Amino acid sequence: MNKWLTEPQVLGQYMLRVFNSVENPERFFPLRQKLGLMEVEAGRWYPQTTLLKFFGSVLKTDGEDILFHMGLQLIAGTAFPPNVVTFQEAISSMDLGYTIAHRYQVGAMFGLRASGEMQLDIIAANPYPCPYDWGILQGIMKNWAPAARLSHDFSQGCRLDGETACHYHLIF
Repeated sequence: MNKWLTEPQVLGQYMLRVFNSVENPERFFPLRQKLGLMEVEAGRWYPQTTLLKFFGSVLKTDGEDILFHMGLQLIAGTAFPPNVVTFQEAISSMDLGYTIAHRYQVGAMFGLRASGEMQLDIIAANPYPCPYDWGILQGIMKNWAPAARLSHDFSQGCRLDGETACHYHLIF
């Protein structure tokens, strides 16, 4: 099988949503041009490594706050189905969207596990930087669990430090 058929890929529509999730998306034009991402088509598949290079460059030059903001804005611009009424259902909906927008991926964007009556453990084993996930999770909390508290469990490692997953605890 050809290598390009098995490498993780991202749908252009998702990439465009990421690029446009900042106030001045044109500020990233030089980076997008450098990565060959100026003419992204919504219905075309792109190597996920290119999007990861985009995130890595943004993290290096602009810091974690911009990635957090991008995740937050991604959720603000997401139309969830009307039957989504809980945090868990919103996460499941995000996982479905992740599956649709990514191919040749293993796993979901977020894994959930109840660890008590009022606590969920969230495992993010996707390849994106955790500040981006943090923004996504905060955006979901804003809509479906505004009184909840979220913490990043650094004792279990962090993807920014080379681990395969970040672990979060959500307390309702």
